[in-house]
Amino acid sequence: MYQVVLTEKVVKSLQTIPKADVEKFMKRIDIIAKDPYANLPFVKRLKNSQNFRFRFGDYRGVYNINDDILTITVIDTAHRKDIYRR
Repeated sequence: MYQVVLTEKVVKSLQTIPKADVEKFMKRIDIIAKDPYANLPFVKRLKNSQNFRFRFGDYRGVYNINDDILTITVIDTAHRKDIYRR
């Protein structure tokens, strides 16, 4: 199982997201941590990038995987209309 690391930006962002969506975030990231390369319907690789995105409610999370130290770093979370503008 991979260790999950949240950036400060993500921690602050999760405080502004509705609790129901934060619970979805936690469930989804736990599933991803068990097998980050599984074919999951809510995960897609971003084009021209090493990063992945996952859906939770109306929000999206962006993360990358470091296989050397078995870590998943969640880089950003935001509403789906805003996440790709960053």
